[in-house]
Amino acid sequence: MPDVMKQVLALHPLLTENDVKGLVFDLDGTLIDSAADIIHGMRLTLEQSGLGRLPDDYVPDNLHGTSAGILRHVMLDMGWTIPDDLAPLQAAYIENYTSLRHQNTHLYPDVLTVLDACREAGIPMAICTNKVHASALTALQKVGLEGVFDFVTGCDTWAQAKPSPVPLLETIHMLGLEPQQCLYFGDTSVDAICARDAGVRFILHQSGYGDTALKTQRQHFSFKLWDELLT
Repeated sequence: MPDVMKQVLALHPLLTENDVKGLVFDLDGTLIDSAADIIHGMRLTLEQSGLGRLPDDYVPDNLHGTSAGILRHVMLDMGWTIPDDLAPLQAAYIENYTSLRHQNTHLYPDVLTVLDACREAGIPMAICTNKVHASALTALQKVGLEGVFDFVTGCDTWAQAKPSPVPLLETIHMLGLEPQQCLYFGDTSVDAICARDAGVRFILHQSGYGDTALKTQRQHFSFKLWDELLT
């Protein structure tokens, strides 16, 4: 029986330009759809705290910040009193979110195919997310991306979280590269602002979570489906 030839997938020219030496990715809304687990974790946390119950169909329009930022946004949205110290609430959320074990989190279609093609091309890759580092690692394991990236950094890896450029700049330095040598993939204005202030070209995943402020931010390139990055 003849050997079956392995299909060779070519990357979009965007990824093979001579000045592109590394790729950095946001996680939630960019590589993975984790909205259901994030919202359920928020719902459990707010109910347990006695602040109130979220409507069953509630979806916040802010899923791009840190967990504390999202909690604050939800409470403002619902008209609830925000505690002076959010640390206990944030800790409870992380515990609740962890207990869900990413059961409703999944990769966007064709993400793995694109990442595998990038690895075959020898392109260094990293994650820079506003998820806490431990949650980012377990999410990557759940969706089959464990070991794919050279580095994974979270909102608690550095002194500042996105939209500060610090996390992205430090992640790029971990790759041994300079900002102008990299592309940053994200889905919200937080990612766009972070990339802009870091001097990194921003690639927008239009099918992510998005937000109204994204309309005022520039993109180097945008796409809706991951297979658009293959030729």
